[in-house]
Amino acid sequence: MARIGYVEKENAPENVKAVYEQLEKTFGIVPNVLKGMANSTELFMGFMPFLGAALGPSKVDNATKELAILTTSKLNGCTYCAAHHTAAGKRAGLTDEKIDATPDENSPALDDREKAVVRFSKELAQNVAASQESLDELAKHFDEGQIAELNMVNGVFHVLTRFADTFKVELER
Repeated sequence: MARIGYVEKENAPENVKAVYEQLEKTFGIVPNVLKGMANSTELFMGFMPFLGAALGPSKVDNATKELAILTTSKLNGCTYCAAHHTAAGKRAGLTDEKIDATPDENSPALDDREKAVVRFSKELAQNVAASQESLDELAKHFDEGQIAELNMVNGVFHVLTRFADTFKVELER
């Protein structure tokens, strides 16, 4: 049982209902983690555009984002986020081998570009900041805008994993 209540659509303020309706159109569901976050209407409404930008079309492809998200989710021990992003990773084109490889930046299942993403994401999860060596390795494959984006994608999922795990958010049925 979750340690926080879920704000269901019928009990949500109008601005939250509108977000829920968009989520239902896009994903078919409103994820429980977002229903829990909606307990803080103001922060939820501020967070959603950031989450949408992190997951939306950008300079970094979805498969690469999902490698970063899976690494963060697994290292932070968030089974909820890891389950959701295993499915999202598959939809983005990641193989089971690549998904299973995270967070091992030395896995032979990953190419050099993917290893750099996993290493960077791992350092952010374990040390808060990435090393210069990790940044140098990323720079072989990504421009500064993409590296900044990868950092922010990781950041969004540090928020989500901590929320979901703290409150033991349950997978949707």
